Amino acid sequence: MKRIISLVKRLAFLGYCTFEIESIIKEAIGINIISDLSDTQEVSVIQHLEMYEQLGLSYLQTYSK
Repeated sequence: MKRIISLVKRLAFLGYCTFEIESIIKEAIGINIISDLSDTQEVSVIQHLEMYEQLGLSYLQTYSK
């Protein structure tokens, strides 16, 4: 759960709004609530959040020149 919270904060810092982050979580597990997740759901959410974090970082590197 700590990893998920950390990733959510990083995505917010990168400019993702709350609605977008909730949509990413919903895309991963079908719901946008992160309390009481199974281990499988937690891994899926982490993978999705990490993917979008990389996309955000890539975007910043590309367009901040």
